[in-house]
Amino acid sequence: MMGVLVFVAFVPFALAFPHQQTGSSLSQPSTKIVGGSSATINEIPYIVQVYKNGGPQCGGSIISRTWVVSASHCLEGLRAVNVSVRAGTDQFLKGGVVIRASNVYVHPNYNSDTLDYDIGLIRLASALSFGPTIAAISLANRKVAAGTLAVVSGWGYLAGGDNDTAPTQLQKVTLPVVRDSECPEKITQLKLCAGSKSKIQSPCSGDSGGPLAVGNTLIGVVSFGYDCNGISLYANITDLHSWISSIASI
Repeated sequence: MMGVLVFVAFVPFALAFPHQQTGSSLSQPSTKIVGGSSATINEIPYIVQVYKNGGPQCGGSIISRTWVVSASHCLEGLRAVNVSVRAGTDQFLKGGVVIRASNVYVHPNYNSDTLDYDIGLIRLASALSFGPTIAAISLANRKVAAGTLAVVSGWGYLAGGDNDTAPTQLQKVTLPVVRDSECPEKITQLKLCAGSKSKIQSPCSGDSGGPLAVGNTLIGVVSFGYDCNGISLYANITDLHSWISSIASI
């Protein structure tokens, strides 16, 4: 996801895999959903793995047969020819179907310093075939109330700086959406926060771009967090819905 990540308490970081070449070993520490459990693709049929040059880059969510939503910081600087997605599997780097991108869109107002407008789109070169393991998720049209339970999901290494044990199975964890005042920093309406200060449950590096969902509604896209625990931040789909619709016509 983004270069070498140093895990220091209370230091914010975007939650993407370290960059790597196709077929290379995952030499840099990365992490999975922290404090969660295994999930099946039938539970979360809208999730995809986003690849750069055939290697893992981020997560994403299917919003139609030909469109996937992810994070801007996952896609910034990438050409469509270098991007593909794997859908229809709960196994890391295998199973399902791999489809190349035909276009990649980063929000024109994306700010890499504040991570505002941290939303991006991938147009697929061929349409997905929907079924029990591949399906679209709806986009939220209003911000959910604090206290609402939401599920964040993704793949990656076990948490911890030098712990390089990589689970092969999709992971998930249920987190409460919190009030803006409980976020670890002041945020704009373009973000929302979820998690608990008292629990070690969180997305982490490798989960960027992945879904935060309530039922079959996408409310957030994993953006960044603090040392892979506590409260993490997400792109707020409600306030970015109009841009998504303007590009993807959904």
